Amino acid sequence: MEIDYIKIGVLLASLFSILATFSVARLTRKHSTLEGNVNRQHAETLATLNHVYSKEAHASNHLYTRKATHLESAAKIVGELEFWAEKCVVPRTRTDFGTKQEIAAKMSMAFEDLTKHTMHFPFAFKEIPDFQKNLGDLMGAVNYIENMVHSKDFSASSQAWNEAVEQFRFTLSPLISGLHKEIDALMQQT
Repeated sequence: MEIDYIKIGVLLASLFSILATFSVARLTRKHSTLEGNVNRQHAETLATLNHVYSKEAHASNHLYTRKATHLESAAKIVGELEFWAEKCVVPRTRTDFGTKQEIAAKMSMAFEDLTKHTMHFPFAFKEIPDFQKNLGDLMGAVNYIENMVHSKDFSASSQAWNEAVEQFRFTLSPLISGLHKEIDALMQQT
């Protein structure tokens, strides 16, 4: 009996080929399963991160919007205050806004509105340098004008009146400037 080595070799080569193919297929399936798991975990991680970033962006945008709204409201009130102060000093038209006392009362009310607004929403003003100090200085100037127009010796042509008006303008200027700078800085962030 002769052994046919060639047939045995072909048979063994075929057997090894089958085993190798089976082994590669099995490893490929394992690799595909692992790859699928990694991809799912990666997708879940990305989704979680996107959700967190989205929430942070939303919160940041919400705070930005609130701050901008309150700064703009304060600027509007400051404009109202400045309007009535100007009418108290020298009206630009023939429109009758009332007596100096009535106009000064409207100016004082605008100042009170500004103070109230800044107390309700302090977070919007905390980054403005010296804002509270400037507000306090302005309060003194507003009270001085209000007291002057109610004094029995009031005269719009007096030196004291001119000084009071200058003091008001001098104390209002840094408050307006700080408010405008903060609004400008906030708008640059967009």
